[in-house]
Amino acid sequence: MSLYLPLNPERYHPDPREPVDRWFQTASASNVRTTMEIVADLVGPACSAVVDPFAGGGSSATAARLMDLPFFGIEIDPVLACVSLAKSRATVGHARILQRLPPIRDLESLLSVLALLPTCASADEVAVASCLAVVLALRASRGTPLGYQEITGDLACHRRPAATGRLVCADATVPASWRDLPVPQEDAVLYTSPQFGRRSPLLGAPPRLTATARGVLASVGGDHGRSTTPEDSGFAGTTVAMLRQAAAVMRRATVVIEHEPDDDGHNATEETLERTAAALPGRVHNARFIFCGQFTWRGPLSLIVFDLR
Repeated sequence: MSLYLPLNPERYHPDPREPVDRWFQTASASNVRTTMEIVADLVGPACSAVVDPFAGGGSSATAARLMDLPFFGIEIDPVLACVSLAKSRATVGHARILQRLPPIRDLESLLSVLALLPTCASADEVAVASCLAVVLALRASRGTPLGYQEITGDLACHRRPAATGRLVCADATVPASWRDLPVPQEDAVLYTSPQFGRRSPLLGAPPRLTATARGVLASVGGDHGRSTTPEDSGFAGTTVAMLRQAAAVMRRATVVIEHEPDDDGHNATEETLERTAAALPGRVHNARFIFCGQFTWRGPLSLIVFDLR
């Protein structure tokens, strides 16, 4: 039995005190430290990168940063894509650039800051600082503004992000999403949490903020998405469609898929693994389930784990 399995399932909930990760945490996010323990236990020091095709609010991006590993992510929601990119790439320098500009209190002030950024920063700095500005606007839209002192303090105590890595705003189940994502072909961990059902919490950001975030990502070549939501094909269908694309670009990896029962209580752990093995003949090895206890109202959280070869 692996050491990271908690007697207290709260270990899987995000820690609101975790620097950088606390900037914004989705309701279904994972605990950064527990993710790090799982990666260390299953992959060890040979891990070359963290890949998350459903990056969400960036808990895996923060974990990768703390482990000094490159992070490669895909996220279809443009606001969450900006959050994940900021968590994986921001430095104290980016925070200080924003601090010299007008405060971000709403969408209009965000637009003003985005217009000013190219005049006071390099192209590479603008890309990350713009995503960090979107995070500030998101927090302001929720009535919980994030101060520059908090951001700078968090980044000062975190190590600088790994030099490589990339995130795109796209649908992870289609080939085009992976074309510009230079994931390592060997020894990465693909750690992700696909949407569990129609009642999974959605971000619900203001439409104009979503459009602005998409524009930010498009300006730096990070928007490969589409404006409509993909058809819901269920947890197993969505996961297998994503794994087909991942397997096309990754020769060897450790795969960890978080799963909770669907809205109707259906547990798709065995179905997902069976369909994955059928879709990727001869490439799924050492498959197992790790059951972690109750996580939310849906039921027990489990991990679907296998080696992709």
